[in-house]
Parts: sequence; C-alpha cells; structure tokens
Amino acid sequence: MIRNVALVLALLAAASCSSPSDASAPGSGSASVELTDQSYLTGDHWNDGQAEIAFYDVERTVDQAGQPSDQQFVMGTYLVKHDFDPQEMSKATDADGGVPAFKYAQFFEFESGSYQYKRSHVTNTRQRDLHPFKHSLTSFDWCSNLYREQAFSPDGRVRWLKRSDDYGNAKETYDYRAPAYPAAQVPLLARGLSFSEAQPTRSFSLVHSGGTYTDAEAELLGTEQVRTPAGTTRAEKIAVRYDEPVPTPLAGGPSDTLETYWRSTESPYRPLLKVVAGDPTAGDARYQMALIEKVRSPYWKKNVYDQLDRVETRP
Repeated sequence: MIRNVALVLALLAAASCSSPSDASAPGSGSASVELTDQSYLTGDHWNDGQAEIAFYDVERTVDQAGQPSDQQFVMGTYLVKHDFDPQEMSKATDADGGVPAFKYAQFFEFESGSYQYKRSHVTNTRQRDLHPFKHSLTSFDWCSNLYREQAFSPDGRVRWLKRSDDYGNAKETYDYRAPAYPAAQVPLLARGLSFSEAQPTRSFSLVHSGGTYTDAEAELLGTEQVRTPAGTTRAEKIAVRYDEPVPTPLAGGPSDTLETYWRSTESPYRPLLKVVAGDPTAGDARYQMALIEKVRSPYWKKNVYDQLDRVETRP
C-alpha cells in the first residue's frame, strides 16, 4: 500500500492571475538503475543524431485554475540525447564536461476567456537511469511572465527558483530523496520503467517545490491494441497511482490519483501513445492526450513542420 507523504497543490497561472557521470548525482544510483530499463535507455537507437518530435491532442475537463471547463489544444514534445553538465546545470559546451542525458520538452498554448497562455516544460535527465538533473518551466499569460526551476545539485540538494512579474519571487533549497522525479518527467519515466513477471510494480516519488514528496506506484497491466489519431498500435498499459493528486503540466491544477499510460511495443523507442488521468473506463477523465503524429528529425537543421502530414498548426 502506498504511504501518504504529502499533498502539494501547485496551480499554474489562472485567469485571476494566481501563480501559475554517476558521481554527479549522490544517492541516486542503484535505486534509479533498478527502477529503469538500462538496455532500453542506453540502446544504440538513440545515437542516430536526431530527436523525436511528437504531437498530441489534449482534452481536459478543467481549466488552468482547476475549475470545470472543457478545453482542447495540441501539445508538442521533443526528446533528444545530448551531454549535460550537472555542475553548470546546462548543456555541456565541451566533450569532457558532460554526462550523457536526455532533454524532454513539452510545449503548448491555449486560450481561456480574454487570456492567452503559453507553457514550456523542459526536463534534463541522466540517460542511463533517468535521474533528474534539472526541470524548468517558462510561462506566459496576460498577467505575467513566469520562470520556475528545480536543479538537482551534485551535492544531493535540490535548488528551487521562481521569478515572475505578478506571482512573486522565491527560492528554496531542500534535500533530495531518490528515486524521485519532477511531475513533468513522469511521461518520460513511464517509457523507461522496467517490469517483469517477478516485478510487475515499481515504486517511486514525485518531488515538489518546498521539498515535499508524493509516493507513487506504477503497475504493468498488460498489452493491448490502442487507437489514436496516429493509428492503431500494440502497447503496454501502465497504471500510475499517487497517494494524493499531484500537479502535472496538463491537469489544470492537480491531476487525478490515477494516470494510465500506453507505451508502444512496436518501436525500439517505446513512444508514448496515450495518457488518461482518472479511470479510463468511466468516461470522466480529468485530462487525456493521444498521439497525432511523430517524426525523428534533426530539428536544429531541418524545419520539422515540412515533414508532418497531420499537424498543420504549431502548438
């Protein structure tokens, strides 16, 4: 049974203008390695010099303030391998200063009343076990620009920073307890979790601003066909249960205590196909997202939108 550690309600900005190397990560080693599938995460398929760019149709039944309201928008994501410097908390600028890492980004915009909102989440993680190095959020709305950051320092501390025009400024430092991840990293983590017949469940935590934690458990439910706008694909179905609702990029406030993820079994990259928050059989999902289209491309050299067939509007 999952133990309740803490409840953190971290709302994104609302219409009312409320605040929207192994040695490089002490205490993160064996727990994260056992939790994740190293052969998948370090496979040679990641070394093709390209990024995965994927677009999802998102529907949610609450708005950015957590109030009942139907919203729909397209979210873009990219996942790319690079070298990250955990001392400088930035992409490595020389061959000797970095650790093999994934950069995972989620970006989208939506409208509500008079307001326009833009969000961009970026998470950098160690490649071999998805230990978090840094998560950042940039946000724009008519009230304010906002920047938030969680930096997972090599000294085993997490440094949290918030800067904004209307929502205040703050910074905190707190202890890190592995294995724990920013909420925005869970879609990537779901792709990298390791399951077996002997170990069909995996336990971890989410770490929030202020150093509070929410315990979570992931369970592999089986394999099934899943249909999305991108087509029908064989997928593993994974349930992630939280002790309490947690803030996620798409929830419009706290998510449900249950999220279900479908990851493809037809590609070595295990792309994420679909996510539903709440009971997927009850028809009352707080939010759901489904893959529209994905490509692998060196987006820094080629215009990825010239390669797409289904996505016409940039998120």
